[in-house]
Amino acid sequence: MSSLVTNKKKFQYIGTIVSFLLPAFIFYIVFMIYPIFDTFKISLTNWNGISLESVFIGLKNYQTLLNDKYFWNSVVNTLFWVVMQLLIIALPTLVLSLMITKVKVGMSFFRTAFYLPAIVSFSVAAVVWGKIYDPQIGPINSVLNALGLSFLAKNWLGDANTVLPALVVASSWVQYGAYMVMYITGLQSIDPQYYEAAELDGANAFQKFWKITVPSLRNSINVVISLIVVNAFKGFSMVWATTQGGPFYKSDLISTYIYREGFSSGKIGVSAAGGIMLAIIIVGTTAAFNIYRDWSSER
Repeated sequence: MSSLVTNKKKFQYIGTIVSFLLPAFIFYIVFMIYPIFDTFKISLTNWNGISLESVFIGLKNYQTLLNDKYFWNSVVNTLFWVVMQLLIIALPTLVLSLMITKVKVGMSFFRTAFYLPAIVSFSVAAVVWGKIYDPQIGPINSVLNALGLSFLAKNWLGDANTVLPALVVASSWVQYGAYMVMYITGLQSIDPQYYEAAELDGANAFQKFWKITVPSLRNSINVVISLIVVNAFKGFSMVWATTQGGPFYKSDLISTYIYREGFSSGKIGVSAAGGIMLAIIIVGTTAAFNIYRDWSSER
């Protein structure tokens, strides 16, 4: 009798777990797993997005991508985009977060002020920064002209040499707040006694930062870097809302290339193949970073 009661409790316990997990699992299958497999299936066809019929062509779309100079141009631009965002966001936001936590008066104000851009969508931010970079009425060129530095004023989004760095800065501005919150949360969890002991040993500010702060924030730093890389590879809204990959494809990313091939050129199969390749690049990069992180933490 007792065994029956025990089995019934186990069954109820398992049923409770399943009842909580099943809706999320179904949602994940329908909206994540199935679209991935469907995209891969489309990438093996010549479907144009309109016709009810499509012809299986194997890996021809992938071959088309590998032979397309514009695709490789978008790959190079995307890698530059990722590296620049890492440089502009990862360490500066950590230093800025550390400075904010040291503020005695007005910490909440600074935290709120720096976080505000995070609630703005990339499309809205693109409009705002488009005005900031405007060569005629934009504040950047206006200030440069007022200071007698007119030779530095440029058509920031129309110059092939400045368009991608300018968009990187605009995109980074939107993301600063979210990553700062992660860092600040990690900083507040560090035991102050570590810093007090380091001061007794005569450690300077940089030594405390490098020997205590950075190791204590290892998990936060790993999460921030992973999110920066993933979001950078998926960067689309900022570029498409401002330059659409121009001028002369100098700001074209893999994501904008995929969109243009699919919805402007009607090459849905090629676009799907590009999406699969982008997913492979993101997963491969993230996996490589996680392997390196685990390897470095074991040393």
